[in-house]
Amino acid sequence: MGLVNQIIASAEQLEVSKAFIFLTIFLIVIPVGSILASAKPVLRNVAFILMLYFTCWAWMYHIAPIPVWTGTARGFALSMVDIFSSILLLSMIIDSRSRVTLLPLGFWTYLLYFFFILLSGIHAKYPIIWGFEVVKMCWMYIFFLAAYNFIINYKSLWLIVYTVIGILIFLLVIAMWQKYIAHTGFQVSSTMPHQNSLALYVSLFGSFLLGIFLNEKISSKQAFWLTAGLFSSSLLIIFTYSRGGILAYAIGLSIVIGVTVVLRGFTSRGIFVLLLMFVGGLFIVSYAMPNLIRRFYGAPDISRITRERLAKAAIRIADVHFLGVGANHFSIYSGPFYEYAAEIHEQRRNVDEDSTWPLGGIVETIYLLVAAECGWLGMVSLLIFFFYYLSRVFLELFYLRHCECFGVAAGIFGGLCSNYIHSLAEWSLKQYGNFYQLMFVFALIAAIWVSRKNIGARQR
Repeated sequence: MGLVNQIIASAEQLEVSKAFIFLTIFLIVIPVGSILASAKPVLRNVAFILMLYFTCWAWMYHIAPIPVWTGTARGFALSMVDIFSSILLLSMIIDSRSRVTLLPLGFWTYLLYFFFILLSGIHAKYPIIWGFEVVKMCWMYIFFLAAYNFIINYKSLWLIVYTVIGILIFLLVIAMWQKYIAHTGFQVSSTMPHQNSLALYVSLFGSFLLGIFLNEKISSKQAFWLTAGLFSSSLLIIFTYSRGGILAYAIGLSIVIGVTVVLRGFTSRGIFVLLLMFVGGLFIVSYAMPNLIRRFYGAPDISRITRERLAKAAIRIADVHFLGVGANHFSIYSGPFYEYAAEIHEQRRNVDEDSTWPLGGIVETIYLLVAAECGWLGMVSLLIFFFYYLSRVFLELFYLRHCECFGVAAGIFGGLCSNYIHSLAEWSLKQYGNFYQLMFVFALIAAIWVSRKNIGARQR
């Protein structure tokens, strides 16, 4: 694989300017920011807002990047999310008034999944590329710790809600600009790397806002902003024209409505919201119907066929390699130099590695992708990680049935169901923005679970 080796060799050359920037961030920006945030609580709130806000940006700054790599990570990445989560976590650690834990509820499920990521490195052909994913996993845990400890210490529900609403409105503004001014294409992705990434992202936050709208005590001002956030999420989903995204979003909202009606019954506000959603949905769908029909019935068969063939390749790889082929390595084994995806490369004959691109595609489901890269046991660890938090938020629905935060639990439950269903056909939950968002939601679930008795006591 001469070409791959050339790519990696060029990526390992670390520029002096990048080294200087990284040293400045780690030796000056993060320490000074942490000290200031520990002294001024308002700055800690700002760090949290910015940490959550930047989850919707695809911007990354890389050491040793490989931009052309077909994988789940393309360098040792540092994002604004990482910088602000480090500042936020350190500010709480050095503040004696804050209680900080490094092992929140469910931490073991993440470490179990991380263990199989590490174990997959045994068979990784290119340790540097495997290392990209390992570093990403470390940053995700730091983000999880920062989010969890902030929520536990400061219990700022409406700070979270207003930040989420602001993110969705911002995403809509960028999407409108792309669609009607820049004319970037039929499907828009706003600030996310792909329209499917955007669909997953807004589905989770849209369901979250609907749960709060239907169940929490809100003022007229809060109702206005929640409506704006829900409108933004619904319009963004339509703009993606993602078939799976639209279906998963509808399922997520339906689950939120369903658990609300079953556990709390009909209310006048609930009926009003349903009517509003029905009228708004009719307007949006009627506006977008021509493009929706084109998207649902005009999609080429080659897309479906390629997905199926990559899925078969992933199963073959997982069956042969017990510990997987290495995190971030799937595209090598789906390429033309291996037989796992032979159907995709039927036309190749006498492959010349100097003239043929050695990398294939990525299987379009996170579960089979993890199975191929980390083995079937690795996929099981991912399922344990995902469904541990889903089971916890499901139990919260019953613990908080007549308490505040029931709406938060209902919204998260619907949103996670939506994401898990959609991820059957997408690997986007391994992309940075979607992964950050998922870790934030898990942190919120963990914080509510450990606080459930206090929440119930306040209600009584």
